Formats: sequence, structure tokens, C-alpha cells
Amino acid sequence: MSIDTSTVLVCDSSEHRDGDQNTPPTLPTSPVAYGNATDPVSASKLNETTATTATTDVRLIKEKQPPLGDPLEAESATTLCAELDAPFPNATGVAVKSDAASITNSDEPSDLKANEDDAAAAKSMISEQKKWVARDMARHGRDYTEESRIPSELQNRVTTDVRIQEFLEKSPIYDEAKQLWVGFEEASQLLAEGANLREVMFNIITAILEEWGVTLYGRRKLRKAHNLKLFHETKFSCGYSSPDFVIEARGPSFQLPEQGDLGFSNITTCITVDSPGSGTCFKDIFERHAVFARQIFAHQPNRRFVRTCCIDQEGTAWYHFDRSGLYENFAGFYNEDPHNFIRLILGLGSLDEGIIGLDTSIRWRLDREGRKVTGTVTVVDDETKISKKYKMACVEPMFRKSSIYGAGTVVWVVEDPESGEEVLIKDYWRGDGEEWVSECRNLRTARGLDGVVQMIFCEEDRCQTKDFAGYWVYDSQYVNFIHSRMVMEKYGDHLFNFSSEKQLLCAVRDAIAGHRNLVTKAGILQRDVAWRNILFGKSEAKPGNRGILIDLDLALPISSIKPVCTAVVRMVRLEYNSIRLTSLRKGHPQFCSIATLFNAISHSRDRRRLPHDYLDDLEAGFYTIATIMYELDGPGIYLDPLPEFVIQWLDSAIGLFVENLHFKRKFLLSEESIDPKEYIAPFWSEASRNLLEKYYIFTREMAQVKEDIRRDCESEEAREKLQVLLVEPAVWQNYDRVMNFFDVALMELDRAQEERPNSTTQGTKRKAAYATVEDQLAPQGNRARRLKLESSGEEVI
Repeated sequence: MSIDTSTVLVCDSSEHRDGDQNTPPTLPTSPVAYGNATDPVSASKLNETTATTATTDVRLIKEKQPPLGDPLEAESATTLCAELDAPFPNATGVAVKSDAASITNSDEPSDLKANEDDAAAAKSMISEQKKWVARDMARHGRDYTEESRIPSELQNRVTTDVRIQEFLEKSPIYDEAKQLWVGFEEASQLLAEGANLREVMFNIITAILEEWGVTLYGRRKLRKAHNLKLFHETKFSCGYSSPDFVIEARGPSFQLPEQGDLGFSNITTCITVDSPGSGTCFKDIFERHAVFARQIFAHQPNRRFVRTCCIDQEGTAWYHFDRSGLYENFAGFYNEDPHNFIRLILGLGSLDEGIIGLDTSIRWRLDREGRKVTGTVTVVDDETKISKKYKMACVEPMFRKSSIYGAGTVVWVVEDPESGEEVLIKDYWRGDGEEWVSECRNLRTARGLDGVVQMIFCEEDRCQTKDFAGYWVYDSQYVNFIHSRMVMEKYGDHLFNFSSEKQLLCAVRDAIAGHRNLVTKAGILQRDVAWRNILFGKSEAKPGNRGILIDLDLALPISSIKPVCTAVVRMVRLEYNSIRLTSLRKGHPQFCSIATLFNAISHSRDRRRLPHDYLDDLEAGFYTIATIMYELDGPGIYLDPLPEFVIQWLDSAIGLFVENLHFKRKFLLSEESIDPKEYIAPFWSEASRNLLEKYYIFTREMAQVKEDIRRDCESEEAREKLQVLLVEPAVWQNYDRVMNFFDVALMELDRAQEERPNSTTQGTKRKAAYATVEDQLAPQGNRARRLKLESSGEEVI
């Protein structure tokens, strides 16, 4: 039997014995080479083909990771610019005195001098990285107690007490007589004089991993990374990080990075070592680990959670990151409780991908250079109980949320194994409570409705964060999140990627019709209308399905919507780093109606709060079509510079809700109406300009009626006015008015097209001028503002 050298040696964790999953497997069943056949390759056969399989060692064929060029740059990346005036309360809670001399890394050559410009650039990069995790940091719990705690599943699943004791008795790295790891003093249990904590811990952790066999065949390996650059995914951060240690990994969920042989795509965890006297403050360490975790999530899209740890001279702190937020705990004093320390290390580098936080229903196959080439996603339908394995059309997801806390949405393009057609698989997390309704449930209700995304299969409750969050679940601030997976039909791109004026108008018109179908036929309000949540229909789609409304994860049954708690946006004040953060529970702030913004900033007992209704979503539809006509001067062409009015709108959407509300009141409710056509880009035809003007007049009228109702909310007359707006005849009438605006505009476009068939502004297609690579890397002007707004929207959940 020949070996297919295009594949990488992998090992299935099911080979390991119960109770000690890190015990080395016995040959010949490991390693296993998967090629055209799936049978294990015997050890003798592997030896015969050493020359052939040697090329599969990615460390030999990939260029080694380049070291940092400057010692201070390396140290800055390692310490995240430690605030030397704020001593770090170590894992024991005892502050370590600051020592300015400790800013120099003891492992670096002493004769090298730091370059001030490079140090300033590194400090600026780190400061920027912290901004990306600020909102995640605000949602965290802490549990430093005298009791030594590690994640509960590591107590029994990684190894046994008997196995640990055998190791401690025979290992040269542990002094059984003194009950100490080698390198520590017996009297104080602190680091021995002249010993380097980083080197001591490197030797200890390496010995643990080797003893339990996880390093066999290169599947796991402890690597020093303090002088390496682990580059960030630029969409989700900037620059690079340099943790002290990482555990390098091979297997079906890991691949080599684009640069070098080590990156966030092929590690299980990051470990930092806080040397005595470093003066690193606690906040810096936690922020640093949050940056690590965010990048692991970004590079490993099948992550359910990430765990990292920090070691000082007395104890170990470990950090848990999942969709419920961030959690830190004390794993104990590694000299007093070596059993827990060993279990923690084995858990961070386990061969069982479930233990290290990976979703094993998502798998990849790698080529000979360690890069993903194919992959599958398995779904077990709740209704039929049928299990299907879908092949990925692309090994990377087409969309994913960047934040740690919240929905964590990941969307895959896959092929249906029966029809061969491309479909979408959406993974997302929802809160566990009355105000969160499963999108699976909403999509079941919406089956068969035109203009609305259609679901094929669904796993509504796959797992919950409380299953692996440990002791944090007892915190009053804790919110459990539930993982769902849906298989849905695949449609076109979102509205910003329109190819013609007519295509855009048809899509928005049919999406509004789909919204009406949800309200009148399914009794559901979508509550999150935005350009990203409307897709173009399939090719040759018939009227009614030329635009598809997606993302029903915020949708609610109309009967359950209450005025006191159901605004799509909600003010959440979070104190972190002396900065008061205001964040959305979910939604797109640029398109929120005046009523929902008022609900967001008002007190929960304010009687002037009105229930979210279909008119709020129709108002969001106006903002959606307006922003496209204001920002785009044709397919893929961003208008630059933008009118000052549009800049104010975008900036207000990035800022506070109060600013956003003030802008929209000025836009819609000022005594003298604003001419909405004044800010439309030159590309758009007179038909579209007239449409926007009519839509503006309608939206202004409805917003004013709701404003009057709110101001006089105590009167019977106001309540009657509100009921009149919500009865079925009024609902149909208002939808018909808005859809008629689009129907008239489309007829005008068709008529103009017949008169001037070569016109580029009357609904015909023209080549999209998409951004260059240089512009994507360093966007300017309107494009930069739009990207900032999009990233801001992804961060606030």
C-alpha cells in the first residue's frame, strides 16, 4: 500500500484510553496516513518510505519564523508595554515590586540597543490592539480564591492521579524528596538564585508534554515565541503578538500560517511567563491574553472557546474565553499542587480537539505543505435526525464576526452531498433567555415565504457555554449562550455590491415585500433591516425573490414584543479601564429608527417607550436605500469626498446613541424638511431620486406620528392612534405605499432604458470599480469611514 504524500500525518483522538486521553497510542495504529485509502499504514511501511514522507514535515519545507529584529520591539510585544508604575498582582494576589531594569529581556543579547522609533511603533501597535478587545474585556468575570481551580473537564479527562504520581516520582525535572520542581528553592519555594523562570518553565512544560506522548510525531510541541512575530489577521486587529510560549499543533483543525512556520492558525494556546520584578500590571496581562484569544478565534473558525495561562514565580492564572465573555481563575501554586498544574498543561495541549475548545464536526484535510485544501461540516437535523456531511466549497468561511463576546457568527459555503448545489451553513450563538428567540424557530415559521431566507436543516441547541465555562456560571453577570447551526439556501451578494441600478431597486422592493410576508403571514418582526441583511436573489429569480431578507436572529413574534424591553438596541454601560463604554445588544446603529434609539437611551420604566413595530423597520429600509445612494457613485465606486451631511450621519452611527438620535431627529423631524435628493451621488437616475424623496416623505410622516404619540402617551387618544397604525388594514396600506415607490421607479427605469438603451444611469450594468489591493490595505476617505463603521458594528453585541 503506497502513501499519498499530499496529506499530512494526523491522529484521531479516539485512539486514546479513557481517563488518560494523552497517553501515547500504540503502533501500528498511529500515526495514520490518509490518502486514497483510509486504512492505517503499518510502522514498517512507514519506515520503508521515510524518504517520501519526510517532505510532509512542514518544519523542514517552510521557512522558519523570522525573529524580531529589535530586542526592545520583542520585549514590547511580549509585555504589551507594561505599566511599570502599576505592579502586577500575581496569581497569589501579592503585588510584585516594580523593577525598571526588568524591561530588558534576559534572553536577549545585552549589547543590542533599542531603537526608539521601533519601540514607539510597537507601543502604538499594542495600544491599537487593546482597542479591539476593549468591549470584550468589559464582559468578564474573575474568581481568585485560595482554592486551586482548573476547568472541571480537566479533572478526569486528561489523566489520572496515579499516572501523575508515577511521573513525579521518576522525572528528573521534579524533586520528589523536596516536593519541588527543579529550579526552585526548598525554603521559600520561590525561584532559585540565578535561575531564569522562562527557561525553568519551558523545561517543565516540555517534560510534561513529552511524558504524556502529545509530542509524538510532532502533533504538539512547545515553542518559544517571545522573539517571533505571530501576525494578526488584519481585518480583526493589527500587527503581531509575541507570547512567551505557544503549543504548536498539527491535526485536522490546524494549518501553517501564510508567513513563517508558526502562527495563530497552528497553535492550541498561548502561555506567558511573568518574571520576578517585571512590574507588569494585571490589566496589561489580561488584555494581552484577550488579544491572543481573539486572534486564535479569527484564525481557527471552528473554535468554541480558547484557554490560555500566565505563570509567575509562585502560581498560575488561567483565562477562559468564549461567547459569554472572558473569565479568569487561579490554578494554584504549581509547587504545592503539581497535579493541577500538570492537568492544566495537558488540557491546553490536549490531542482531543474538543478539550482544547474546537468543534470536531468541522474537519479539514491538509496538503503536503500543511495548508487546508478541503473540509467538511456535519449537521444532524433536529426534525429528521438525519446526519449530513457537507463538503466546503472554500476552506475559509465567507463571513465571521470578529468579537469574542456575543453571536460569534460564522458562515460557510458548502455543497449539498445529494444535489451538488451550493448552500450556506450558519453557526451562531444566542443568549439563553426570554429576549432571545432561536433563529431556527423563526426560520421554521418563515418556510415558504417569498423574499425571506429559506432554511433546509437545523440543529437548534448544539452546546452551551455553561458546559465549559466552569465556575463563572455562578456569577450574577453571567449570560449563558447556546450554539445553533442552520443549513440555508444560498443567494447573491449584499446590496453594496449591486451591479445595476435596477437590480438594487428590485432587491430592496422584494425584501420589503418579504418583510411584509413575515409580519402578516408569520406574525414575526425581523427588527434588523440593513443593507448587509438584504441579499440579491438567485440568478433568474422571479419577482418576489429578487431580494432576500436574512438574519432572523433578532426577530420576535409580534405577540411577544413589549415596550419596556424589546428595542433592538439597548444601552449597556460597561466600566473598563476608567472608560465608560456604551454598546448595543445587537443590530446596526446606522439604520435604527428614532423610536428604537429613544428606547435605547431611556430608562426601562419610561412610559414613553413604544414597542418596536413594522414602521421602525420600514424607517430602517429608508436609511438603507439612502446610504447606498449617498455613498456609492455606481457599482463598487465609493463617492469621495462625501457631503458633510453624510459624514455627520456615519460619524453619529459610530458614536453614542444620543448623537445618532439627534442626527436622525434633525433629518426627519425638523420643522423644515430636508431635501433628501441633495446628497445623492451623480450616478443615480431621476427615477431613483424621486423614489428616495417619496420614501423620505413617508418616513418623516410616520416618525412624526409616533413622536406625537410618545409625547402624549398617557392620553387615550394617543393609544388609539397607535392601535390604528397597527391594525391589519393600515399595515397593508403602509407596505403598499412604500412598495409602490419602487414599482413606479422601476417602470420609469424600464421606459428610460427603451428610450436610451446605451445609458449607464438608467438601470444598465457597468463594470464595478472595486478597490485595489493597496486601497484595501490602507483605505482612505469614505471607504475608511465605512470600514470603521462596519467594524464598530461587529464589535457591539
